[in-house]
Amino acid sequence: MTVHDGLGDMILAGVAHNNPNYDPGWVSFFAALVVLAGCVIVLAGVLAAITTWRSAEEPRHRGQWRVLLGTTGCFTIAGLAITGFGVWLY
Repeated sequence: MTVHDGLGDMILAGVAHNNPNYDPGWVSFFAALVVLAGCVIVLAGVLAAITTWRSAEEPRHRGQWRVLLGTTGCFTIAGLAITGFGVWLY
């Protein structure tokens, strides 16, 4: 590598990488967004179930807990699948 003006062999710190296979693309950024979206879906399902349970009239224990567990489970499974895909993208 030849650099002019008497600077000698110099590599700028912003472009030097220890990994020769470094990919400076957007993959890790979008993977982080996918992981975050999956976590938000899981959190939304849990919060929806908790809010519905607290706002329900008495007696809550009859048949509503099955529906809430099913809904929360669906949100959790979908969110974990999306989060797993984001982790796989890393």
